Amino acid sequence: MYSGVLERVYKKEQTEREMPEFFPDLNLNQVLRELQEKGKEYDIRGLYFRYPEDYETVCYRRGVYREIRQKRLEESIGLFSHKMRESRRYEKLYRRAENGQQWRMYLFNRISEYMTGVFFLKDELTKAVAESEGLSGLLAYVRELCERPLWKECMEEIGRICGMLSGLCFRLSIAGGNLKVITEPVEQYYFDAIRKLFPDRFRSKEDGAVPPEYLLPSPFASEEMLSYLECEIVQMYQKSRPDFFDALAAFSSRFGEIIEPEVYRIEEELQFYLVFSEFQGEMERRGCVFCEPRVEKGGSFSVEQVYDLALARKNRWMEKEVVSNSVRYNEGERFFLVTGPNQGGKTTFARSLGQLVYFAMMGLDVPAEAAALPYFEGILTHFSVEESMESGRGKLKEELVRLQPMMQEEYGNRFVILNELFTTAATYDAFIMGKRVLEHFSGLGCLGVYVTHIAELVDACPGTVSLTALADEHDHRKRTFRIVRRAAEGTGYAADIVEKHRLGYEALCARLEEGGIYESNAAL
Repeated sequence: MYSGVLERVYKKEQTEREMPEFFPDLNLNQVLRELQEKGKEYDIRGLYFRYPEDYETVCYRRGVYREIRQKRLEESIGLFSHKMRESRRYEKLYRRAENGQQWRMYLFNRISEYMTGVFFLKDELTKAVAESEGLSGLLAYVRELCERPLWKECMEEIGRICGMLSGLCFRLSIAGGNLKVITEPVEQYYFDAIRKLFPDRFRSKEDGAVPPEYLLPSPFASEEMLSYLECEIVQMYQKSRPDFFDALAAFSSRFGEIIEPEVYRIEEELQFYLVFSEFQGEMERRGCVFCEPRVEKGGSFSVEQVYDLALARKNRWMEKEVVSNSVRYNEGERFFLVTGPNQGGKTTFARSLGQLVYFAMMGLDVPAEAAALPYFEGILTHFSVEESMESGRGKLKEELVRLQPMMQEEYGNRFVILNELFTTAATYDAFIMGKRVLEHFSGLGCLGVYVTHIAELVDACPGTVSLTALADEHDHRKRTFRIVRRAAEGTGYAADIVEKHRLGYEALCARLEEGGIYESNAAL
């Protein structure tokens, strides 16, 4: 059995997983929301929750996405998907149909759309010379299906019945209380006469053709069930053209069970690549840069001009610039300790690295100019949250409760992002706890980022390197959002923030006087 385009080994018992815990911390839920909007005919969320189980699966997905992008297979796969959606639509209709002939017609349409879609995909993958393990395996699978004698016979019968269907026509003759269905062709149909009387009403602005909504090629073309009158018409028509209805009945009996449900599953998995490719194309047209990451077992970690994709998505409509940064882990380095002024871009930087790791491990292109990184078995994040009123625990207790499940020995070889831990604890206590956390994850072979205000952790924890968020050298109130490899400056920027927003003592007094509230220093 062909495994599919997401996993090298398909597990039937595999079910859709819940959203990973790191998604909200990294704002990946915001990106997924837009991806889901693009693939709204499907529930693609579960596909993006399926983190690869091994390095080979990362390479498997990477090969599929690279080939889809390089050989421009998006359009072909999109047309194949359209056929599959139509097939599923007809499946719903034939399950609702009560009239036997309508039921057979919907079944025929379902199988026809399905079969033509599979044969079309086989031809397109053959022309593109599919080479990746995933797509070459898909080609081999659909080729085997198309070469089955029953499938060839089915396609021949579909062509024959479609030829018969195109020749079907009838007109109604109503005289007194009698209704006649006449199958002989006529020189002019009633609709043609109406169109001549009201030419403007039935002319489209583009090419002058009759809008398709005014054309009904057969009673079976509507998505609604047949009315009583239509059922009677079909029954009468059946007497004059039994050959068509006999062929339809024979087709239903012969090929009613020919559909392989696996094709539907594979087609849904392909949406994982299609919607991201569409999203990436839109972002690139707005100036965002993506690259193919190099992922290797035990490889080095370096990235050029990485940026927060969720923030770029948010800012694209406002034409705001998103600052990017370049970093690398040198030999023996395990954690970046990021310090610097508030609102200086530290958390955004940490998120950008987490997003980069996620998309790289999923086999997709990443938001950066260049990226090389090792394979990670997972992502762990811990972002500061407000204390819970429901649990009655303070903020520090909340952080410790959330941190405890992460600090398990089996969580080795993860990428770890810790943001503003232990801010409510005394500085010495925060230092001791932070040191224990860094030593724990470093000992398990993890790499990561620790955003904190305790710069002393760099000297206390081997494998930790200092990064600093820079303020403008001429005006400390301005943030550059640049993160550089540099020792912590030990400079406080709180006063700059206070001054910027006119919250100092003198500024507050002046503002109160302007409002007629402040009278004297003594009054305060």
